Formats: sequence, structure tokens, C-alpha cells
Amino acid sequence: MLTAMSSTGPAAVLEAAELCSVAGDHADAAHLLAEALITGPSDPDLLRALAAAQFAIGWDGCALALLAEAHRVAPDDEAVITDRNIALRDHGRFVQALAVLGTAPRRALRAETYEAMNLPVLAVDTHPAGLRSHWERTGGLLKFRRRRREEERVLAGLVEAAGPPARAAVDMCALLTRIVNGTAQDRDALAACDAATAHLDGGRRAEAAAALAEALRRDSTHPLLLRRAALVAERLDRPGPALALHRRLAVDPSPIQVLVRQCTLLIRMRRLPEAVRFADSLPAEAARARPLRRVVAQAYHDAGLPAAACGAFDAEDPHRLLWWRTGGPLPALRRRLHRRDEEVVAAWAPLSVEEVLGPLASVPAAELMDAAAHAAGVLDRAQRAEARAGQPAAIDVLTAGGQDPQLVKELAVRLFLDDREEETLARLDDVVAADPDDIDVVDGRVAALAWLGRPRAAVELLEATAPAVRATFPVREQESTLFEQYRLWALALDAIGPAATVPQRLRARRRALWWRTGGPLWMVRRRMRGGDRAALAAWRTGTVPLLSTLDVSVPAADPAARSILDSYALDVETATLLWNRVNIVARLTAGYLATAAAFLVLSAAADSKVVGAVAAAAAYLLLNRILFRFTRADDRRVVLTRAVPLIAGFALAGTVLYRGHDGWTAVAGATLGAVAAMGAVRLAVAAACRLVAAWAMRRHRRGTPRAVALTETLAMLGELRQHGRRNDLQWRRFWVERLERIAYAVEHDLPASFGLVDPDTHRQLADGGRGAARAVRQLKFLVAAPASADAWRRVEEVLRHNAGALATGELGRLRRAAAVAVPAPVRRGGRAVAAEVLRVALFAGLPLAAVYAAQPWLSFSGAVHDWAKVIGLAWALLYVLLHLDPTLREKLGTVLAVLGQGQAPVEERPEALARFRDSARSAAP
Repeated sequence: MLTAMSSTGPAAVLEAAELCSVAGDHADAAHLLAEALITGPSDPDLLRALAAAQFAIGWDGCALALLAEAHRVAPDDEAVITDRNIALRDHGRFVQALAVLGTAPRRALRAETYEAMNLPVLAVDTHPAGLRSHWERTGGLLKFRRRRREEERVLAGLVEAAGPPARAAVDMCALLTRIVNGTAQDRDALAACDAATAHLDGGRRAEAAAALAEALRRDSTHPLLLRRAALVAERLDRPGPALALHRRLAVDPSPIQVLVRQCTLLIRMRRLPEAVRFADSLPAEAARARPLRRVVAQAYHDAGLPAAACGAFDAEDPHRLLWWRTGGPLPALRRRLHRRDEEVVAAWAPLSVEEVLGPLASVPAAELMDAAAHAAGVLDRAQRAEARAGQPAAIDVLTAGGQDPQLVKELAVRLFLDDREEETLARLDDVVAADPDDIDVVDGRVAALAWLGRPRAAVELLEATAPAVRATFPVREQESTLFEQYRLWALALDAIGPAATVPQRLRARRRALWWRTGGPLWMVRRRMRGGDRAALAAWRTGTVPLLSTLDVSVPAADPAARSILDSYALDVETATLLWNRVNIVARLTAGYLATAAAFLVLSAAADSKVVGAVAAAAAYLLLNRILFRFTRADDRRVVLTRAVPLIAGFALAGTVLYRGHDGWTAVAGATLGAVAAMGAVRLAVAAACRLVAAWAMRRHRRGTPRAVALTETLAMLGELRQHGRRNDLQWRRFWVERLERIAYAVEHDLPASFGLVDPDTHRQLADGGRGAARAVRQLKFLVAAPASADAWRRVEEVLRHNAGALATGELGRLRRAAAVAVPAPVRRGGRAVAAEVLRVALFAGLPLAAVYAAQPWLSFSGAVHDWAKVIGLAWALLYVLLHLDPTLREKLGTVLAVLGQGQAPVEERPEALARFRDSARSAAP
């Protein structure tokens, strides 16, 4: 039949081959055409049709050779030239594609070739009518904006790199014979691909992968099978095996789309440096392909490098938007951003594709598809189980599915959604050994650690991650969420990256962080960034002694106990940082407003705005030089010994100079009064902020009594290790105060943290808290006045026992003490009560009576007499209050300590003095 069909001429053969191709039998079509070419002369139409069939089967090298032969047979055939030009363009051989066009104009094909090479100016100048949109994008009527010379240099470099065109001798008879002999192989590959497509269309993903695995087991080198298997693996969300299957095609000329798929798979695997390196490692002319430049730009964009993305490919609308976001018509700004991005790219250490694949590169293709089929089957069963019995059933199916990385990741996601974060971490730890840089694993571990309240482990994991992996957006988003959770807003903004590379769904969040860190005031953001980093460093170093003490004192403590300390310490550090910022803003605002008010007052006093401005400037300078550092209200002793006397002195001096004088003397007095008023305003605002901050911090501590008690207990245990401190009375006083804070947290705050409960439970909690507090308070006497070394051992034993109970959550194990019997008070008689009342009245009213008695002899002035009466009344009130409540002195001391955020002055805090001595010793030569 073939001989008869051949005898009828090429037209009949072409018709029969076309019918076979329409039916999808490209192998039979290729067989007919090859037989006709073997038995007959070389016909360009037959060669073109055979090349199309070979492209459909996947033998691109054979197809290109056939088109070259057709061009040799018919060098002036426009159809042959067009087909060969398009085929060479699709395979990244642009220089050959231009050479095929010859010297004839062929403007449309030449312009399309330039456009495919990403040379838009040459494309527009070659065929302006066909590329109207490029004409507008390359400057339109502004021809001076077109970079024609630059593109001509690029084209000349590509032509020189490609060298002179060389005609490779092809044995057409052997090639056609191979095509005829491989018909059965091609037919089997086409059948397997059709079966896989049918399974995919029917939603049977596992069956599609299994069909291709069976075909690859018979023939593991057929390009059509490998391409289709890679696409199926990609559809099954297995980018690693899909990339490994694509790499099997390296022996055959790969179309640009295959190279683009490999680069896209690297991006899906979040291997952004590797994707850029893969594109740069291609031949120069292939690397110029528009689809590849688009993918490279996407890699730079996902890595948070907008200037590099804009420079990689700037001819599409989305990247034109990047052009505006990276400076628009301001080239200096774009060059600055581009230099920054180049520094980041230079620090990359990308791996080769084979190193990325690792063991997958040597796994047979059939086994890759078998694993994909198994994973797809397990995932389908898990989905059906979830629809039937809920999330736990799906988790059971995935647990029994094996250790495939895709299944383990899916299992980790479902465990996380089921609030089983500990198991999520355990599952992800199993996968991280195989690929430590897996983005999904890093993302999942950071999310689980943040959800469990383990910021230290999350930060250490981020720091141990490779910079290129940390630069990917999923990891950056998790890092930003972590820092934002703990109010480190500047670090959260830095983590989320430039605005040009942030997805639309996170634009509002980034904008809020930007305004929260100063908005357009970059110097404020820089200062906040420094404060956030300092707070993070202080937290990481400050909690190390507590964690080491916990490990020594409570060996059975789990990671949850460490998270209690870490989270509480970081919350306290960031809250302190936040309130310090509030204090600074309030003080500066009050100072500027007071300066403006002083200018108005001094201008009115001097009858001249110039003199008022000079006086206000002098007052501001005096405030900065003398009073500024004392008006922060950091330490009550500094306030009482420095700030208040200085303010009173300035006010008194200003009053003396202002009253009864005119001219410059009055202006000088008003200036000194303005200094006093400005200092008083700053001090009052700072003190008010400190009061609010102390109240907020106190409320925060009362809301976390377990963390407070555990932190104080571990801190005291660590301090007791240094035996030299035990003989220091200042340390003993500090330890007594610390024990009181522990007792208060256990007695009041810890039972209250359980909320409203029934009366019996409330009574048991209250009794238990009081008993635990009594046991802690009994240690105060042992610390203040120990009789022997056994007293210290008992203190350590009780604290270590309580630390274990607090760390493990077994609060019923807290050491308790029974209530001490208090003798009944002796009832006093009426005469004793009356004598006591008369005594209190006598001593309370004695100063006021003395003032009235001395008035006729001393003749006090009106103001002095009024102040004397006020002092006498204050003394009487205080004496009566002290008599009614003998513990009022201790309560006043407690209130002052609370207002000072629970800290004594530096010279009274032994741990601060110890840190100061250590730092001084380390800095000494």
C-alpha cells in the first residue's frame, strides 16, 4: 500500500499523513512520510510535514535536521523558511533564525525574531506597522529614547559568539530509517500520553502517573514520555521530580518552553539564586529569549530585588509598574537600588541544578512516577476520608502513607490546622534532614514555633537559614509576622521587604508598619530599628542565665517551660521599649509646646518679638545644658535631688529678678522663670508617662503570674550560686524584696488567673495560694538572718522545688506552710482608749498650736503664716494616719517601688552593680 501510495505522488502521501495527524497518530504519519522520502526524491513539503510530526512526537533534533534539509533542497521556499525560522526561534537559536532569512527583507519574520530576542527597538524599526505597541513603549515619537545602538551592539556580540554558520552533514537515509524503525516506540509513547491525559481529565491523578511509570519502565529515554511525565509530576505538586525528569532531556535540543519550565520549577521550589544561575548558564542567544527574561525577572521579584527585576525585563506592563516603583524617571535612584540589589546577588552562593536535585538526579524515571502515583493515591484517599469522617481520619491516612516528603508536608499542614503544633514540628524535623533549605519546611517550622510561643527557637532557625532561602517571600512573611507579634515593628518592616515586591494582599499591612515606624521620617525609622535590634539582643542575652538555671534546677522541664520564660521576657523587653518611646515622644512634644508658649510669654514681657525670640532661645539652651537630662523621671532620687531643686532655684531666681525690676533685668528673670516652667512641664509629662507605664507594666505582670513567679524564682536561684553575695546585706535586702514579689504573685495573681470558679474551688485556690505564699515568706527571715549554711540550703531546696512545680504546671506541688496561730488581742479599758486618743490629739495638734501661739510674738507675714498652717495640718493628718495604720510607711515604700517599675536606684540594685563591675573589669586594660 505504501508503494502504491508513493507512486501516486507526494500529494497523496501528504493527505494520508495529515489524516493520521488529525487522528493523533503522529507515529503513523511519520512512518508514511519517512517511507515516501526513502523511496522517492527529497520533497520540501514532505520534509516539512515529517518535521511537524517529529515535533509532535518529541524528537526536536530530528525535526530541525529535516527542516535544514528542506531548506537545502528549496532555499527560496517561503513556507520552508518560515517554518525553519519559527522552529529555530522556539529553540533559542536566534542567530541561525536570522541567517535563514537571508538578505531578503522579510520584515515581519525578522521583526518577530528581534522581538523574541528581547530587542524591541530593532523589532520596531524593522517592521513598525506590525509592532505598534512596542513603538509606543520604546519612545514613540521620541526617537532619542530608543536604544538602537545598544541593541545593535548586543546583536553583534551574539553573532560573533555564535560564529560562522556551519552545515552539519546529516545522513538523511539513516535518519529516515531510524524514524521508520522507531514507529512502534513512538506509537507506544503516544498511547501512554493519551492514556495519562484521559486519566487527568477524569480526575484520576494516581492512574495518570501509574500509566506513565509503566511506559517509562519500557522506554525511559523517549522525549515525549519524559516531557509528559514532567508535566504530570508538576500537576501533582512535585516540582523536584518534575525538574529531574526535565533534566533527562538535556541530550536533545530543548525548546525555550522546556527551559522556561525548568526555571519556573526552580522558582516553585524557592530556589531563586539557582533559577537565575540556570538562566545565566544557557548560551547567550538562548538567554535573550523573552520568556526566560520574564522568568528571571520573576525570580528577582520573589527575592525582594525590585531594581534587578526591572533591569532583567522591562518590556511588560507589570514590570513597567516596577519601573515606576523603583524611581520612574529618576535614574539616580534606580542606580542606587540596582547597586544594592547587585550586592545582595553577589552574596548568593547558588548551587547547580544537579546539586539541588541531589539523589533525585539518579533515580530512574519510572521510580519517580511510581512515587508520584503512590503520593497522589494517598492524598486522594485522605481527601475522601476528610469528607467522610473529618480531619482526624485524613491525618490517619497520611500517617500510614509513608515517609514521602510531599505526604509528610501535607501531614504537617493538617496537624498544624488541628492544633497539634508539637507533632507538626516532629514531622517537619524528619523532612529537614533530607533538604535543610526546603522553603515549605522552613516556613512551617517558623510558623509552628511562633504559634507555640518559642521566639528564641524561631529566631535561631531564621538566622541558621541560608540568606537566599531567608530572602524568599514565604519566609520573609513569617519573619515579619513573628516580629510584629512582639511589637518589633521596624524589624517586621525590614523583613517584609520593599513595597515594590510585596503582594497585593499584604500592601495594607506593610503600609501600616511603614506609618507605625515613622512614615516618611526615615531617621525615626533608623532609630527605631536600632532600638528593636538592641531590645532583641538584650532579650537573647538576658534570658540565657534563666534558661541555664532552669536546665540545672528542673531537668525534666519541657520546651513549653522554656517558652514561658522566653515569651514573658521578650514581652517585658518590648513593652519597656514601647513605653520608653512614648515617654520620649511625650517629653519632646511637651518641650516644644512649652518653648512656643515661652516665646509668646517672653515676647509679651519684653514688648518685642526679637527680644522674646532671643530670650526663648536662651531659655531653651539653658534647659538643654542644665535641666534636660534630669527631667526624664527615670529615677526618683535624681528627681528629688537634682530636678526639683534646680527647677525651684530657677523659679525663685526668676521671681526675684522679675519683681520690682524693669528692662533687661525683668527679661532675665522671665527667662529664668521660663526655664523653670519648661523643665517643670517636661518633668510633669515624663512623670505622668512613667506612672502610666508603671501601671501598664504592673497590669501585664499581674496577667502572667506564673511567668513572673518562675522568672523571679530562677533569677534568685542563679544569684544564690555565687556564694560571695550571700554575705552582702544589699543582696539580702534585694532577695527579701524578690521573695515578697514571688509570694504576692502566688498568693493573689495566680489564683485570680483562673477567673470565675465555683465557691469551693475558689476557696481551695485561695487557701493553696496563701499556704504557698507563707512558705515563701518564711524564707525571708532565713535570707535576712541565716543561722548556718543549712539555712541557705533550705532556701535553695524550697526555691528549686517551687521552680519545678511552676515549670511543669503542677501547681499543687508548690511548697506550702500552715497558718501561724495568732493570739487573741487583749481588750483595753475605756480609760486606756481615752488616754490614747488624748495623746494622739495632743501630738498631732502640737505644731499647729505652736504656730498660733507664736504668732503674737514673731509676727509672721501672711504668706509665711499660711504656709506654717498648711505644714501643721499636713503633720496632723500624717500623724493620725500613721497611728491608725502602723504599716502605712511600708505601703508608701511599696507604692514608690511600683511607680519606679519595681526597681530601686542603680546604686541600690546589687545585680546592676554586679553587671557594672563586670563590664568595667572587661573594659580595663
